[in-house]
Amino acid sequence: MNWARLNYVLIPSARSRRPVAEPLGEPTSRRARWLLSLYRAFTREGRWLVAATIVTGAFAVDVTHTQVYILFSLLAAVLLASLVVSRWSSLSGLSLSVHAPARVFVGAEATFVVECTGQGAGASAPPLRVEGPFLPYFGRWLSRAEPLDGVAGERPTSATLKARFVERGDLTLGRFRVSALVPLGLASGPPLESAPLRIRVVPRPANVRALDLPLATKHQPGGVALASKTGESMDLRGVRPYRQGDRIRDLSARTWARTGKPAVREYQEEYFTRVGVVLDCGGGAGRRTESSNATFEAAVSLTAGVVAHLGRGDALVDLLVTGGEIHALTLGRSLGYLEQALDHLAVAEIVPNVDRTRLLQLLTPYLSRLSAVVMIVDGWDDAREAFLRGIEKKGVRVRCVAVGAEPSTGRDGPKRTVSVSSIQAGEGLNL
Repeated sequence: MNWARLNYVLIPSARSRRPVAEPLGEPTSRRARWLLSLYRAFTREGRWLVAATIVTGAFAVDVTHTQVYILFSLLAAVLLASLVVSRWSSLSGLSLSVHAPARVFVGAEATFVVECTGQGAGASAPPLRVEGPFLPYFGRWLSRAEPLDGVAGERPTSATLKARFVERGDLTLGRFRVSALVPLGLASGPPLESAPLRIRVVPRPANVRALDLPLATKHQPGGVALASKTGESMDLRGVRPYRQGDRIRDLSARTWARTGKPAVREYQEEYFTRVGVVLDCGGGAGRRTESSNATFEAAVSLTAGVVAHLGRGDALVDLLVTGGEIHALTLGRSLGYLEQALDHLAVAEIVPNVDRTRLLQLLTPYLSRLSAVVMIVDGWDDAREAFLRGIEKKGVRVRCVAVGAEPSTGRDGPKRTVSVSSIQAGEGLNL
């Protein structure tokens, strides 16, 4: 069990495409807002000093037998003076921006660059305190930003923070805050806040080196717009005027002779190999365990690896099916990017008891243009068998790969199984 999840029980899942809540949200009552602003006004060192002052105050109650009250008074005076000075330490005339990657792989370092730009600030500007937002339970900060030098003139200054996320998710992080430090560094002034930041934690594609899949081409009336061409098996689309850079071999001598102006033949490829990828995990409705979670994460990684492998070839990845949902894609041949598939896989969840009969009906309009389907499962049962046979009856070949547990030994089971450990270790896979 992930005990860290209990600390965030009221925070929505990162895969629900909802914002990650702040640990101390914006309360509605005036008193609560005042306490929150007081908490945020102190730096990390200042909060430790507040705790020490409270402990000292407990020992300073007996003023007749001890002089600890003198120390308590000094500490309280320093804290109060820091708070008073911080009220006049605003950051007027500064602008704040945060630069971060749109996507980061699970387990990889995410770098956030917080940049402050001044508009005529003096050379004696105070140092700046940089704070990152609250992270979900599966993320943690790897470093804490050091105080920045004051912004002088219009010269920008920046700080770098690094974090790591160990689970997938589509996150909307909270706000980065920059505030001016007061002397002694115990408190800071009113903060300058950034806009909420969105970042996707996507699965790391498995290392798929080869995929034994019969990829026959199918006729696609009208071709596929903007797809890069391969080979010379193309149909004549028409004739157009010659433009500088056109190939000499495509010149149309008859049109040139008839019109007196050079013209070239334009071709269009009509036959393409289009593949659908189906991720089908969570056949049972039982409680999820650590083993099932690991198997599902490995299956998601393998799905990303299959899409990446197909995208490097001549095939077009046309569909991605996860949890009973169909995502229409066009990846490969210079169309689309792998990131589109990774965005869908970032929020993929185990969906038990998928209605595969209904899913097959939804897939039927797409199957006529597909050459093959790659199906990734975590086991084998009659429902998956019927689903696979239903696809094959439409004239589409299916390549099924099982992740984790060994499927049934019947002749209709998947012919290739992959262990979770081999996917997690990044081993080269020949499917």
